[in-house]
Amino acid sequence: MLSYLDSDLLAHAHCYFGGGTAMVMRFGEWRVSSDIDFLISDWGAYRDLRQLITSEGISAIGDVTALREVRADRYGIRTLIESEAGPIKLEIIHEGRISLDLPGDADRVEGVATLGVFDMVATKLLANDDRWADRGLFSRDLIDLAMLPFDEVQWAEGKAKAVSAYGRSIDRTLELAVRSVLDEPGRLETCAESMQMGSVSEELREGIGDLVGR
Repeated sequence: MLSYLDSDLLAHAHCYFGGGTAMVMRFGEWRVSSDIDFLISDWGAYRDLRQLITSEGISAIGDVTALREVRADRYGIRTLIESEAGPIKLEIIHEGRISLDLPGDADRVEGVATLGVFDMVATKLLANDDRWADRGLFSRDLIDLAMLPFDEVQWAEGKAKAVSAYGRSIDRTLELAVRSVLDEPGRLETCAESMQMGSVSEELREGIGDLVGR
């Protein structure tokens, strides 16, 4: 599906592939994730892209067909697009909490620019802070953080961005999320099953525990 999008137009608009789908497509499919999320922190670029799509339709950004009306507001642009595998939710989100950096040469999936690893860390920490207690999401943000192959510099830079937006609650909610999934018997297995991850590996369990105090 990504190959049908206009990667040059999206990159020019500072619109980068992010979220869990970008992470699993780039670093190994540890869970099922099919929604396509793009993020833009540049307000002017978001305004221009929103105007383009509301005027010309979602086909303005690639050879894709909308299955329902595009909905656009100051927070994001949302629709459902057709694919060979079935309908896929597409969102272009205005990220107003932090400034996203330019991706590096390695930050690509199928030719489409993705968030850099430090911005993946930052956005997942913010998402965890927002929704860690929502049991219906099965700790997906926490699990993505545990599986993401970051180094110490990438973690530090990403966490600093998240803290600049939300303050030290980032540490508190991260620990709460870890405790909620590790202290309740069977909870991690339930989360993994819901995302079709298979059996819970010791690597995953240790990766989650290691997030506390980083």
